Amino acid sequence: MSDTIIRATTKTRLPAMVAGLSLLYGIFGLLWLGDGFGYPFGPVPPDGDRLSPLAFLPDHAGAGLIAVLGFLGVPAALAHTRTEWTASAYRPLLAFSGLQAVVFGLLAPSITVVIVAGYLLVLLGLPTALGFVIAGAWRQRTTRIVLAGIALLVVVLELTTGLFDWDAFRELGKGLAEVPGRVGTRPLFVVGAFLLGAGWAVLGVRGLRSARGRCLRCGRPGARWTRPEVARRWGFWATVVAVLCPLPYGLLRMTWLLPNPIGFDAAELDAEPGIKLFGLGLGLISLAAGVATLGLIRPWGEIWPRWIPFLAGRPVPIKAAVVPGTIAATLLVVSSVSLLQVSWQNQASLWINLRDLILFPFPLWGTAVALATAAYYYRRRTICTTCGLA
Repeated sequence: MSDTIIRATTKTRLPAMVAGLSLLYGIFGLLWLGDGFGYPFGPVPPDGDRLSPLAFLPDHAGAGLIAVLGFLGVPAALAHTRTEWTASAYRPLLAFSGLQAVVFGLLAPSITVVIVAGYLLVLLGLPTALGFVIAGAWRQRTTRIVLAGIALLVVVLELTTGLFDWDAFRELGKGLAEVPGRVGTRPLFVVGAFLLGAGWAVLGVRGLRSARGRCLRCGRPGARWTRPEVARRWGFWATVVAVLCPLPYGLLRMTWLLPNPIGFDAAELDAEPGIKLFGLGLGLISLAAGVATLGLIRPWGEIWPRWIPFLAGRPVPIKAAVVPGTIAATLLVVSSVSLLQVSWQNQASLWINLRDLILFPFPLWGTAVALATAAYYYRRRTICTTCGLA
């Protein structure tokens, strides 16, 4: 980087939000340091499981680190609102932003962020998506036949497995109602740290673009691999990997419908109908994620298909695919550190450890989704409204 003056129009909204959240964590860090509140990033009671790298630090050391970074993050975040910097002056700010992103985005969060996302998808996302798709599919004659087949399948499942009995829904609701009492406020602080780390990462990317004289909005002029024709090639293979990654877990969950489910005792599952129903919901979510990812390289990822109500035939906005893809990739990559830490057992055989990674390939899956989403963006983006480059 040269010592030329960096001139760019930097939005102030995100730096202000990051500064406010940093201040909040600085205050809570002091409270945790003085035992005013329960420290949320330490070992999880009652077994003392360490779900994140930060949990290996003593509670007071971790709380002190969060307090220091939180308070120092306020002026650092506000510094990103400056419109003129020398490249040499930018280096310390970028380095500190990277440190904040690593601590709050990778070391503090745990697999809890994916668990929370899974709960929300099963409870809210799955019913909403099903209702939306059914409403659109009912308008087409061919898809009405498919819906009739699905309805028949549901009836058969109910008659053969009792999956949709009232007791299953009642037990599921009872179990979910007990979750807040068991976990307390810990997930809120973990998700908050994840959001703070993501905010610092975005500020760092913007700062790096500015220091290199590129557009803050789109990053142009970009490298050769960002050209649409090049991104189409490597994006295809990244998408294929991203589609395949969730299949083992989803198909394994679908075996819960069989008399002899793989890896589980049928009697135990039948005794816990709520858990069985929720597990099948997670399996459907993972399979649906694979299908949705396939849209990144298929025509229906650019034009809404006929069975989508109100939107059929219209172009798919780039953000409609890029925003969910980016969120999913970030969640998976961030949770990878915690997953490897929790699942890998030195005393277990290599096959057992690899089996868990095959069922939950978060490192590979997150990377593949990130690359597939980036390729989709590079293929479809148009002239930037900020820099005017194509």
